[in-house]
Amino acid sequence: MYWWQKFFDQHYLKIYEELERRASKEVDSIVRMMDLKPKAKVLDLCCGYGRHSIELAQRGFAVTGYDLSDFFLEKAKKDSAALGLKIEFRKGDMRKLPFENRFDAVVNMFTSFGYFDKEKDDLKVIRGVCKALRKNGLFLLDLKNREQLIRNFQRRRWHPEKDFIMLEDNFFDLFTGRWESTRTLLFGNGKKTEYSFSLRLYTFAEILNLLKRSGFVLESVYGDFDFSEYSLDSPRMILISRKI
Repeated sequence: MYWWQKFFDQHYLKIYEELERRASKEVDSIVRMMDLKPKAKVLDLCCGYGRHSIELAQRGFAVTGYDLSDFFLEKAKKDSAALGLKIEFRKGDMRKLPFENRFDAVVNMFTSFGYFDKEKDDLKVIRGVCKALRKNGLFLLDLKNREQLIRNFQRRRWHPEKDFIMLEDNFFDLFTGRWESTRTLLFGNGKKTEYSFSLRLYTFAEILNLLKRSGFVLESVYGDFDFSEYSLDSPRMILISRKI
Protein backbone atom coordinates (compact mmCIF):
# COMPACT_ATOMS: atom_id res chain seq x y z
CA MET A 1 0.00 0.00 0.00
CA TYR A 2 1.31 3.43 -0.94
CA TRP A 3 1.39 6.09 1.78
CA TRP A 4 -1.24 8.26 0.10
CA GLN A 5 -3.77 5.43 0.18
CA LYS A 6 -3.85 5.65 3.99
CA PHE A 7 -2.88 9.24 4.75
CA PHE A 8 -6.05 11.04 3.66
CA ASP A 9 -8.81 10.17 6.12
CA GLN A 10 -10.88 11.73 8.93
CA HIS A 11 -7.77 12.41 11.02
CA TYR A 12 -6.24 14.42 8.17
CA LEU A 13 -9.26 16.72 8.31
CA LYS A 14 -8.59 17.41 11.99
CA ILE A 15 -4.82 17.83 11.57
CA TYR A 16 -5.31 20.38 8.81
CA GLU A 17 -8.50 21.96 10.11
CA GLU A 18 -7.08 25.46 9.65
CA LEU A 19 -6.88 24.89 5.89
CA GLU A 20 -10.64 25.30 5.65
CA ARG A 21 -10.37 28.84 6.98
CA ARG A 22 -7.69 29.72 4.42
CA ALA A 23 -9.49 28.43 1.34
CA SER A 24 -11.47 31.58 0.53
CA LYS A 25 -8.43 33.89 0.67
CA GLU A 26 -6.35 31.41 -1.30
CA VAL A 27 -8.97 31.33 -4.04
CA ASP A 28 -9.01 35.15 -4.04
CA SER A 29 -5.30 34.95 -4.85
CA ILE A 30 -5.70 32.15 -7.39
CA VAL A 31 -8.21 34.21 -9.36
CA ARG A 32 -5.88 37.23 -9.35
CA MET A 33 -2.69 35.30 -10.05
CA MET A 34 -4.23 33.52 -13.03
CA ASP A 35 -6.50 36.40 -14.10
CA LEU A 36 -9.35 33.91 -14.42
CA LYS A 37 -12.15 35.05 -16.70
CA PRO A 38 -15.85 34.60 -15.83
CA LYS A 39 -17.08 31.03 -16.37
CA ALA A 40 -13.57 29.76 -17.11
CA LYS A 41 -13.20 25.97 -17.06
CA VAL A 42 -10.94 24.98 -14.16
CA LEU A 43 -9.48 21.61 -13.18
CA ASP A 44 -8.71 21.25 -9.47
CA LEU A 45 -6.10 18.48 -9.66
CA CYS A 46 -5.87 16.46 -6.43
CA CYS A 47 -8.92 18.33 -5.21
CA GLY A 48 -9.16 16.42 -1.93
CA TYR A 49 -12.44 17.15 -0.18
CA GLY A 50 -13.14 20.06 -2.51
CA ARG A 51 -12.31 23.13 -0.44
CA HIS A 52 -10.93 25.03 -3.45
CA SER A 53 -13.33 23.44 -5.97
CA ILE A 54 -16.29 24.67 -3.94
CA GLU A 55 -14.89 28.19 -3.55
CA LEU A 56 -14.18 28.42 -7.28
CA ALA A 57 -17.64 27.11 -8.20
CA GLN A 58 -19.29 29.63 -5.88
CA ARG A 59 -17.61 32.36 -7.92
CA GLY A 60 -19.11 31.11 -11.16
CA PHE A 61 -16.29 29.02 -12.61
CA ALA A 62 -16.97 25.66 -14.30
CA VAL A 63 -15.05 23.33 -12.00
CA THR A 64 -13.92 19.73 -12.31
CA GLY A 65 -12.33 18.11 -9.26
CA TYR A 66 -10.00 15.14 -9.73
CA ASP A 67 -8.69 12.95 -6.90
CA LEU A 68 -7.92 9.34 -5.96
CA SER A 69 -9.46 9.29 -2.47
CA ASP A 70 -12.97 7.84 -2.23
CA PHE A 71 -13.32 9.28 1.27
CA PHE A 72 -12.49 12.82 0.16
CA LEU A 73 -14.52 12.66 -3.06
CA GLU A 74 -17.63 11.55 -1.19
CA LYS A 75 -17.24 14.47 1.22
CA ALA A 76 -16.67 16.88 -1.68
CA LYS A 77 -19.79 15.66 -3.48
CA LYS A 78 -21.90 15.88 -0.33
CA ASP A 79 -20.69 19.36 0.64
CA SER A 80 -21.06 20.80 -2.87
CA ALA A 81 -24.55 19.30 -3.30
CA ALA A 82 -25.62 20.85 0.03
CA LEU A 83 -24.67 24.23 -1.42
CA GLY A 84 -26.51 23.58 -4.68
CA LEU A 85 -23.31 23.61 -6.73
CA LYS A 86 -22.74 21.66 -9.92
CA ILE A 87 -19.17 20.39 -9.75
CA GLU A 88 -17.93 17.38 -11.68
CA PHE A 89 -15.87 15.22 -9.33
CA ARG A 90 -13.84 12.45 -10.96
CA LYS A 91 -11.78 9.66 -9.41
CA GLY A 92 -8.43 8.84 -10.94
CA ASP A 93 -4.64 8.68 -10.77
CA MET A 94 -3.03 12.06 -11.48
CA ARG A 95 -0.56 10.35 -13.84
CA LYS A 96 -3.46 9.30 -16.08
CA LEU A 97 -5.54 12.42 -16.69
CA PRO A 98 -8.33 11.60 -19.17
CA PHE A 99 -8.71 15.15 -20.53
CA GLU A 100 -7.56 16.85 -23.72
CA ASN A 101 -7.76 20.56 -24.66
CA ARG A 102 -10.59 21.02 -22.18
CA PHE A 103 -9.57 23.53 -19.49
CA ASP A 104 -8.60 27.18 -19.32
CA ALA A 105 -6.74 26.63 -16.06
CA VAL A 106 -5.46 23.84 -13.83
CA VAL A 107 -4.62 24.28 -10.15
CA ASN A 108 -2.65 21.84 -8.00
CA MET A 109 -2.67 22.96 -4.37
CA PHE A 110 -0.90 22.28 -1.07
CA THR A 111 2.07 20.26 -2.35
CA SER A 112 -0.10 17.62 -4.00
CA PHE A 113 2.88 16.82 -6.21
CA GLY A 114 6.07 14.79 -5.82
CA TYR A 115 4.34 11.74 -4.37
CA PHE A 116 5.99 9.18 -6.63
CA ASP A 117 9.34 7.43 -6.27
CA LYS A 118 10.39 8.10 -9.86
CA GLU A 119 10.76 11.53 -11.44
CA LYS A 120 9.33 10.20 -14.69
CA ASP A 121 5.97 9.78 -12.92
CA ASP A 122 5.96 13.43 -11.82
CA LEU A 123 6.77 14.34 -15.41
CA LYS A 124 3.74 12.30 -16.53
CA VAL A 125 1.56 14.43 -14.24
CA ILE A 126 2.75 17.73 -15.73
CA ARG A 127 2.50 16.43 -19.29
CA GLY A 128 -1.04 15.27 -18.55
CA VAL A 129 -1.86 18.75 -17.26
CA CYS A 130 -0.47 20.27 -20.46
CA LYS A 131 -2.60 17.93 -22.56
CA ALA A 132 -5.70 18.78 -20.52
CA LEU A 133 -5.25 22.53 -21.05
CA ARG A 134 -6.32 24.54 -24.05
CA LYS A 135 -3.63 26.49 -25.88
CA ASN A 136 -2.33 29.34 -23.67
CA GLY A 137 -4.05 27.76 -20.67
CA LEU A 138 -2.50 28.36 -17.26
CA PHE A 139 -1.19 25.93 -14.65
CA LEU A 140 -0.83 26.95 -10.99
CA LEU A 141 1.47 24.63 -9.03
CA ASP A 142 1.59 25.32 -5.27
CA LEU A 143 4.52 23.63 -3.54
CA LYS A 144 6.23 23.63 -0.17
CA ASN A 145 9.46 25.61 -0.56
CA ARG A 146 12.27 23.09 -0.20
CA GLU A 147 14.86 25.76 0.64
CA GLN A 148 12.83 27.16 3.53
CA LEU A 149 12.18 23.66 4.92
CA ILE A 150 15.89 22.81 4.91
CA ARG A 151 16.97 26.17 6.38
CA ASN A 152 14.49 25.73 9.26
CA PHE A 153 14.51 21.96 9.53
CA GLN A 154 13.07 20.44 12.71
CA ARG A 155 13.71 16.76 13.35
CA ARG A 156 10.85 16.41 15.81
CA ARG A 157 7.84 18.53 16.70
CA TRP A 158 4.86 18.16 19.03
CA HIS A 159 1.46 19.47 17.97
CA PRO A 160 -1.34 19.58 20.58
CA GLU A 161 -4.64 19.17 18.73
CA LYS A 162 -8.23 19.18 19.96
CA ASP A 163 -8.69 15.41 20.16
CA PHE A 164 -5.09 14.17 20.24
CA ILE A 165 -1.41 15.09 20.44
CA MET A 166 0.64 14.64 17.28
CA LEU A 167 4.34 13.79 17.27
CA GLU A 168 5.99 14.65 13.98
CA ASP A 169 9.25 12.82 13.18
CA ASN A 170 10.98 14.28 10.10
CA PHE A 171 13.88 13.33 7.89
CA PHE A 172 15.20 14.99 4.73
CA ASP A 173 17.10 12.74 2.35
CA LEU A 174 19.70 14.87 0.58
CA PHE A 175 20.43 12.08 -1.91
CA THR A 176 16.85 11.84 -3.18
CA GLY A 177 15.48 15.28 -2.28
CA ARG A 178 12.65 13.64 -0.35
CA TRP A 179 11.00 14.84 2.83
CA GLU A 180 10.06 11.79 4.89
CA SER A 181 7.72 12.26 7.84
CA THR A 182 6.02 9.93 10.31
CA ARG A 183 3.19 11.35 12.39
CA THR A 184 2.00 9.59 15.51
CA LEU A 185 -1.39 10.60 16.88
CA LEU A 186 -1.76 9.99 20.62
CA PHE A 187 -5.33 9.91 21.91
CA GLY A 188 -6.56 10.49 25.45
CA ASN A 189 -7.83 6.90 25.75
CA GLY A 190 -4.31 5.55 25.25
CA LYS A 191 -4.77 4.60 21.61
CA LYS A 192 -2.42 5.77 18.91
CA THR A 193 -2.18 5.66 15.14
CA GLU A 194 0.64 6.39 12.73
CA TYR A 195 0.74 8.04 9.32
CA SER A 196 3.72 8.52 7.04
CA PHE A 197 4.36 10.49 3.89
CA SER A 198 7.23 10.84 1.47
CA LEU A 199 7.42 13.88 -0.82
CA ARG A 200 9.98 14.77 -3.45
CA LEU A 201 10.60 18.48 -2.93
CA TYR A 202 11.98 19.97 -6.13
CA THR A 203 14.27 22.96 -6.34
CA PHE A 204 13.08 25.93 -8.36
CA ALA A 205 15.51 25.02 -11.17
CA GLU A 206 14.36 21.37 -11.18
CA ILE A 207 10.66 22.19 -11.40
CA LEU A 208 11.32 24.73 -14.16
CA ASN A 209 13.04 21.97 -16.11
CA LEU A 210 10.03 19.65 -15.73
CA LEU A 211 7.66 22.40 -16.84
CA LYS A 212 9.78 23.26 -19.87
CA ARG A 213 10.03 19.59 -20.90
CA SER A 214 6.24 19.33 -20.65
CA GLY A 215 5.39 22.27 -22.92
CA PHE A 216 5.09 25.14 -20.44
CA VAL A 217 6.71 28.54 -20.09
CA LEU A 218 6.92 30.21 -16.68
CA GLU A 219 4.80 33.35 -16.30
CA SER A 220 5.43 34.19 -12.63
CA VAL A 221 6.45 32.76 -9.26
CA TYR A 222 5.36 33.79 -5.75
CA GLY A 223 6.54 32.95 -2.25
CA ASP A 224 3.01 32.70 -0.83
CA PHE A 225 -0.60 33.57 -1.57
CA ASP A 226 0.01 37.11 -0.34
CA PHE A 227 1.89 37.77 -3.63
CA SER A 228 5.24 38.02 -1.82
CA GLU A 229 8.41 37.57 -3.86
CA TYR A 230 9.80 34.03 -3.94
CA SER A 231 13.00 33.66 -1.88
CA LEU A 232 14.94 31.10 0.16
CA ASP A 233 12.76 31.95 3.16
CA SER A 234 9.38 31.81 1.43
CA PRO A 235 6.97 29.24 2.89
CA ARG A 236 5.60 28.33 -0.56
CA MET A 237 6.77 28.14 -4.17
CA ILE A 238 3.78 29.02 -6.32
CA LEU A 239 4.46 28.80 -10.05
CA ILE A 240 2.16 30.11 -12.78
CA SER A 241 3.00 28.55 -16.17
CA ARG A 242 1.42 28.89 -19.60
CA LYS A 243 0.92 26.14 -22.17
CA ILE A 244 2.73 27.01 -25.37
